[in-house]
Amino acid sequence: MTELMTRQSEFRSRMLAGEELIGCFVKTPHHSMVEVMGNSELDFLVIDQEHSPFDLGGLDACLLAGKATDMPMFVRIQQNTATGMLWPLDCGATGVIVPHVATAEKAAEIAGGGRYRNGNRGFAGTQRAGGYSTKPMNEYIDQADSETVIIAQIEDVEAVNNIEDIVKEKEIDCIFLGRMDLTVGYGASSPTDEVVMDAVRHVCNVARKAGKRISAYAKTHEKDMLRELGVTMFALGSEHNLIQSGIQNLKDEFY
Repeated sequence: MTELMTRQSEFRSRMLAGEELIGCFVKTPHHSMVEVMGNSELDFLVIDQEHSPFDLGGLDACLLAGKATDMPMFVRIQQNTATGMLWPLDCGATGVIVPHVATAEKAAEIAGGGRYRNGNRGFAGTQRAGGYSTKPMNEYIDQADSETVIIAQIEDVEAVNNIEDIVKEKEIDCIFLGRMDLTVGYGASSPTDEVVMDAVRHVCNVARKAGKRISAYAKTHEKDMLRELGVTMFALGSEHNLIQSGIQNLKDEFY
């Protein structure tokens, strides 16, 4: 059985090829929000389970809405463990962003948790990702291993110190720059403070040399700076930002 290529199935190959990809975080735990945002020209969405009130049922419904609109869906998981990765991936997430990957041991754990053949991901072909047992086991495993994206969020001073070892994990596809947590960790007042920028430049240099893609939360005025660092996957705020700016623009236009 050969499946047609879709936005979801093509995402990992596009990312690994270095294509510039633009997405947005989702903070509202309701499937209709994902459905609305999924009918856009964004390249991906990130459900922010870490910092928003997504329970497992709401997460499942939102991933189903993403599948219905063929929108590549990521989950920034709440529990940064291989077990925490399972439910989002079984429900059909394109990939996961794992917070606080600060050691080689944690990197190895999440690298293994996202792959079947080169890892130890628990098999569950009876879930959405496996077509509810309609996909042959070997075919599904091959598909999952080739399409699932594993992203390690680098947001701790410890992670900066260990970045050379973290990026050695072959199955980690991409790192996500957690610049706000790094600002807190370094006791800085702004993510543009030199101590933070030095850390970010170091992380990006090491990641690029290791052949890893780089992603980041970005504001529009930062795009050129982040591009110079090697960022190709950009998360431009969330629907909360879009709603607030939309309301303000509506009011401004009226007056």
